[in-house]
Amino acid sequence: MLKKLRKTISVIVLALSLYGLISNNNEVLPFTMAGLAILMVVMGAEERQKNRKSYRSYLFFAVSLFWILVSIEGFIY
Repeated sequence: MLKKLRKTISVIVLALSLYGLISNNNEVLPFTMAGLAILMVVMGAEERQKNRKSYRSYLFFAVSLFWILVSIEGFIY
């Protein structure tokens, strides 16, 4: 289930990124960053679900927290 969710979110983020790049519209950038944050959370959950004792799941969660903060700042300003 997480694999399908990851692929769906990846396609949405890719579409947003391509739209922003082609149209030179920087107003979609916070939405792209929020999508990347959600994608990182899903990837971290996948790593946790595999029961791997590695740092990657923690890294994914930390990076997603950073992306969420950056996207909130983008929404505010």
